[in-house]
This record gives sequence, structure tokens and C-alpha cells, in this order.
Amino acid sequence: MSFYEQGRTALQKGQFRKAIDYFNLSIQRRVEIANSHFNRGLCHYYTKQYTDAIFDFDKAIALDANKADYYFFKGMTNFARFNPTQALENFDLAIAQQPDHFVAYHQKGFVLMNQQKFTEAIEHFSKAIELKPDYDSAFHNRAFCYDQLKQFDLSLADYTHVIALKPHFLSFYNRANTHVVLEDFPSALADFDASLALNPEHFLAHYNKGIIFEKQGKLDEAIEAFEKTLAIDPKCEPAKQKLAHLATA
Repeated sequence: MSFYEQGRTALQKGQFRKAIDYFNLSIQRRVEIANSHFNRGLCHYYTKQYTDAIFDFDKAIALDANKADYYFFKGMTNFARFNPTQALENFDLAIAQQPDHFVAYHQKGFVLMNQQKFTEAIEHFSKAIELKPDYDSAFHNRAFCYDQLKQFDLSLADYTHVIALKPHFLSFYNRANTHVVLEDFPSALADFDASLALNPEHFLAHYNKGIIFEKQGKLDEAIEAFEKTLAIDPKCEPAKQKLAHLATA
């Protein structure tokens, strides 16, 4: 087994320091040089050594400018370094090399979403979904963008779709919050309960249930929900304030 292959094995096992040592030897012996730089860059990326990762990705690109993932992971690294402009450029280059790179479309959408460019983000999430119709993360993030644009029917449809694909506590939680905005409290409570069934430690679901119960005048249920919130997160000041207020109600 070559040093490069041993490095790949160590990388797949998460043994990043060991993998770097093998890739160093592979580069010294001029075996799989571009891929060795790329995979050493992955090790640096996963260990948050972002400057070293960019160095290796640039070396890999200089040796072979046609590999989409070289640009993609450079984009991921630039995003992690809080450099969204360069990240977007890197994702575009990845897509130029591989037009069906649905993850690059998704990550570009994610960067745009974080920049609050929700309409543009939706376009890229939609393209990712077109390429991979069961891409649950793309549905979830597109739903969030629809929420921000107050297109609630579309957000509910996407949350419902992603829940059907891959139930996750955050999808139920976010759909519940959309129901709250629409004042559909029974549906919201059902979704908060579904979220808690998947993640009983999600204190915000308890807190938001308390808010609904308070609006409905169900003060005992509200107090119980806020107490459950504090049992999970004793530092939750809004829950403390709610309990103090309800104690004098």
C-alpha cells in the first residue's frame, strides 16, 4: 500500500495527524501529488487549520484545475474563515467543473441565506433539489428562506416534505413556529411535541409551548412548560421572567 493510500485510510478513520504524515511522504516522493495536497488540505480543514487548508487546496488546483471538489472544499474553508465572497466564487468554479454538483449549489444557497439574500438562496436550493429530489437539507433551508420572505404556504410545504423525507426535530420545530405566525396554535403545539419526541432536551420547544399556553389563558400549562424549559436550561432568562410574571398573575 502506497503512502497516499495509507493516508487516505487514516483520513477515512479520522486519524488526521497520521494522515498528514503519510501525505507529506507521498508529496515528497511525488506520488499522487495533486490528490495528496487535496487530501492533506481536507485534514487541515477538518482540524480547523484553515490557512494550511487553503495552501493545500491552491497547490492541488495549480496541479489539476479540473477537479470540482478542489474548488468546493476551498469554498467550504473560505466560508469557515468568514470569507463568503471568496466562498461563493469557489462554489461557482466547482459548479463550472461539475454542473450537477448539487452540494455546491446547496452550499452557495447556504452562504446567500446567511447574507440574508433569501430570494437568491431559494434559487440555489431549488437547483440542488432539481438535481437531487430527496435532498432534505435543501428543502429545510429553502423553507427557512420562504419563512423570512413571509411566503408561509411555501415554507409549510417544504417543511412537510422534508419531514416526510427525514424527520428531524428542527424541521418540526421550525414548522411549529410558522404555525405560530399563522396563529394555528393546535398545529404548532403538535409540532412542538413532535420536535420534543425527537429531542427531549430542546428547551426552546418547551418555552414556545409555554408562550402559546399563556396566550390561550392556560396558565397552569404555561407554568409547567416554562419550568421544563428551566429544568433543561437554568439560564434561560425569558423563562425566568415568564414564571415571575405568572406568579403574580
